[in-house]
Amino acid sequence: MTNIHNCDKSGYKAWLVYNQATWTKPNPNTVLFDSICADPVQKELEVAVEELKEALTAISGKIPELVSKPTSGNTVLIHLIPQRKTLKTADTGNGSESDGYISDSEACRLDNEGFIIKSCQTGGADCTVIAAKTGAGALYGVFALIRHILCGTFDKNAYIVQNPAIKLRMLNQWDNMDGSIERGYAGNSIFYRNGQITTDLRRVRDYARLMASVGLNSIVLNNVNVHGPETRLITKEQLPKVARLADIFREYGIKIYLSINYSSPIELGGLDTADPLDSRVRSWWSEKASEIYEYIPDFGGFLVKADSEFRPGPFTYGRNHAEGANMLAAALKPYGGLVIWRCFVYNCRQDWRDRVTDRANSAYDNFMPLDGSFDDNVILQIKNGPMDFQVREPVSPLIGGLKKSNYMLELQVTQEYTGQQRHLCYLAPMWKDVLDFDTYSRGKGST
Repeated sequence: MTNIHNCDKSGYKAWLVYNQATWTKPNPNTVLFDSICADPVQKELEVAVEELKEALTAISGKIPELVSKPTSGNTVLIHLIPQRKTLKTADTGNGSESDGYISDSEACRLDNEGFIIKSCQTGGADCTVIAAKTGAGALYGVFALIRHILCGTFDKNAYIVQNPAIKLRMLNQWDNMDGSIERGYAGNSIFYRNGQITTDLRRVRDYARLMASVGLNSIVLNNVNVHGPETRLITKEQLPKVARLADIFREYGIKIYLSINYSSPIELGGLDTADPLDSRVRSWWSEKASEIYEYIPDFGGFLVKADSEFRPGPFTYGRNHAEGANMLAAALKPYGGLVIWRCFVYNCRQDWRDRVTDRANSAYDNFMPLDGSFDDNVILQIKNGPMDFQVREPVSPLIGGLKKSNYMLELQVTQEYTGQQRHLCYLAPMWKDVLDFDTYSRGKGST
């Protein structure tokens, strides 16, 4: 590691600074652990074990022993819940201890990325169990335990059950392959340099770790404005390199997505059209999806900016957004992939003297008539407000307006929202205003 990685004051590690100085004075029930127990066969747990080992070593000054069975002393047991039938009903008590640590009823309370932290005694050892159904859930549980220890809020008698409130928690990178970042403010891309995917992946791993520590589970690796070099990210030339990035993020429970050029069948496939209803175009995308999943079996899907700010899209061929998105969705569906379709569309050539066209209403006018027309693996990505780069603005009327379509909220962390690189700015209150805003779409309390 470079010096900057080890410098606590650099900010590089953000909140993942583990040492005795960052440990808040504990409450009387706080314990530090002297051993970690996890099934060595479970590869999914390797990252969680290493993260906990690093934290406990730095905080206590003593390397915890890695054991195959709980021993005397204070042990953290990281437990992957075995696959079993889901109970039709879950009681509110402890239920039957089906695997010695977690009951059936407790297991039923967990989603795939959820976790339980609880105390138990086994084999004469005091244990704190972190139990989850997946490696990602176990890792989230480890980060939660570390956070409680550092804040002095961990109680050895604690019983914590957490599930993510939102299934898709994504970062959209606006990185270009020349190393620049559109509307960026904090240096160059960690993924690309000089038109190629970087070969130095240390910072990529650090970034994946940072994302996992706050529960993010998806990332789009390139700018929504897809230029020539980025168009080629879905080719056989680049896919092996993209797969190496996917391998790193996968360890931290994160799926990768790519922004795609809607005209790829023309630019890469040699077709004379990208019409979503043309059978040749549909076949091209189906074959391309198959190719991508050969390299990246858990590929998340495509992010699409279409028919906005000079980006190509279905309107070129007289088709609407639903027809454009559903064509891509059909190609990805056999593999469980998603299409994230951006709703920020407008005519960027609008004459400022035009007092009739309402740019702020553009997304609403385009997507509301199509509500219910999108396939179930299409998610409409709606910017928090109807305009762009506004210090404050009303909540987009599509939020709450759409009733029959999947949609997600887009929040931008670009220089326009972060004080233009000169002013101290905290965005969480603005985001909270959007999330708490009552749309009244289903009556009072529709947030």
